[in-house]
Amino acid sequence: MLNINTNSYKDLSREEIKIFSKQIILEQLGIEGQIRLKNSKVLVIGAGGLGCPVMMYLAVSGVGNIGIIDNDNIQLSNLNRQILYSIKDINKIKVNTAKEKLKIINSSCNIIRHTYELTKKNSLEVISYYDIIIDTTDNFNTRYLIDEACYNLHKTYIYGAINQFEGQIGIFNYKNGIRYKDLYTKELKLINRDCNQDGIMGISTSYIGNLQAIETIKVILGLNRQCKNFLIIGEIISLKLTKKKISPYNRQMNILKNFKKNKELNKTFTNTEEGQIIIDLRENNQFITNHISKSINIPIYKFKLNKTIKFIKNNTKGKILKIYCNTITRSKTISSILQNYDIKHIIIANNRNR
Repeated sequence: MLNINTNSYKDLSREEIKIFSKQIILEQLGIEGQIRLKNSKVLVIGAGGLGCPVMMYLAVSGVGNIGIIDNDNIQLSNLNRQILYSIKDINKIKVNTAKEKLKIINSSCNIIRHTYELTKKNSLEVISYYDIIIDTTDNFNTRYLIDEACYNLHKTYIYGAINQFEGQIGIFNYKNGIRYKDLYTKELKLINRDCNQDGIMGISTSYIGNLQAIETIKVILGLNRQCKNFLIIGEIISLKLTKKKISPYNRQMNILKNFKKNKELNKTFTNTEEGQIIIDLRENNQFITNHISKSINIPIYKFKLNKTIKFIKNNTKGKILKIYCNTITRSKTISSILQNYDIKHIIIANNRNR
């Protein structure tokens, strides 16, 4: 359950009790739960496709303090998915317009505006005021910034992302759980996807945004079965939800040590186990110059693609998978990804790559 300062609790007004009466009668909520919602402070980073449904459902559920941070203006192309805005709002500041619309939904909700971008300079100051941080951005650098600030300030981080008809949500830094960087390490150097090129529908952003709001409310109320240490993958067309276990990045790795040269690796692995596959993670030019006999080359950058993971899964069933790179850090990065997809493997390491 979220640790809210009970010394500054505000009770429900008679009007609020009437408004939220249908949910107050729920056994899992009650008056106490509604008071917790009213006194919680939630920051929504991004007032776009994911942020709009998140904010709407937090407000309509009775969350009493909602912060919004965004420095964009409303554009015509936003209207198919950013459901707080209308054609009359074009060119207006998103944060200001969102506040106006949310106050109509819940007049007692305290809306705090941050009409600027979240940066390394202001992130700690902004985030420190809130209990829960909801990431509705589409930028990897911002996500790493949120992850670092939430970790340092002991704040719960609700993550959400969407691409076409598939989305992800997760709870990070919750009760000493996993962090965002456990899901995507910085070494991957991920490239931001652009919905202007990939395409997006409002049904997709609303679906994932609603799930983010649900998980936020569950954390506030202390309801069981939060997706701590799990990534939830939602497929909109098939209406399939997949729960994938995520492990901390610094967990123990299965590493074969003390190989000094590639010649020794060849001697060790050639003509031993027919049922093994060795993947060389180095760049192609390095692989061509010198590599372990019978190994295949899949450079690290290709692990950004889903088809790479599918290829490995389909071709390593019943076999021993071994991965190799000049540096142990890169090997551990890929090992983290493979473990998150339940692909068993061994890291080959030598004395020079430590």
